[in-house]
Amino acid sequence: PTMNPKTTPSMAAHKPITYQRERTGKQKNEIFVDILERLNVLFSPSGLVLNSTIDGCIQMKSYLSGNPELRLALNEDLVIGKGGAYGSVTLDDCNFHECVQLQDFETSRTLSFIPPDGEFVVLNYRVTGEFRAPFRVFPAIDEVSPYKLDVTIRCRADIPETNYGANVVIRIPVPRNTASAGCELAQNAVGQQAEFSNTAKHVTWTIKKFQGNTEQTIRVKITLSDPATTNTRKEIGPISLNFEVPMYNVSNLAVRYLRIAEQGKAYNPYRWVRYVTQSNSYV
Repeated sequence: PTMNPKTTPSMAAHKPITYQRERTGKQKNEIFVDILERLNVLFSPSGLVLNSTIDGCIQMKSYLSGNPELRLALNEDLVIGKGGAYGSVTLDDCNFHECVQLQDFETSRTLSFIPPDGEFVVLNYRVTGEFRAPFRVFPAIDEVSPYKLDVTIRCRADIPETNYGANVVIRIPVPRNTASAGCELAQNAVGQQAEFSNTAKHVTWTIKKFQGNTEQTIRVKITLSDPATTNTRKEIGPISLNFEVPMYNVSNLAVRYLRIAEQGKAYNPYRWVRYVTQSNSYV
């Protein structure tokens, strides 16, 4: 059987997977699978990636009558540890739930298990090393006068144009002696807002839907209460991002199929498979 193309909203990743059943109040033959990745990325001031890791997991909730054994297949070219061929999906390490049988994992990258009651994590995994960061930030600072700075922040979504970042929040610290800061967004900016907090001394730029393969820009005009010094520039940053990218994952780990292992089962369950990428620490 092929994977059901239906998906649930990405915001549902924050709800228990029991949500669907509680809402409808009846038993359904359905399986929920979430591939969730949290990113930790540290950039240099020039935009180079200094450190990057992915903490990922596959979590599942099963509502199947008869509690059958399931078979979950991952990428055939999946490599655990180092030494994968170019283009293969490589995980530094992973650990499995105690219910998972691994007899076919080495040969076919297939997991067999009878799912326990309740939501559970099939496997946890970690990826370090280079991967394509979904968002890149390019700042530029122009000293207009001793009391005025222009900061231009260009943010690029390095994800496919069919994907998007949801509720992207970009936080830009400004110098401690900032008296005021005006924010200018692009004329065609839709679903965006920016505000300056004088108490926290930062600008918060929010983009509700950041389409892949596009760029967005903000210009922040800073007025200082004292003349700028060599340290003033250093107080702009570090810029941090919070975001979620539905139906996308950076590691390319994928569920090839999810099947009921026992031949005698005469029903075809719904399979709800979601991929969600979130920022954990993205600076």
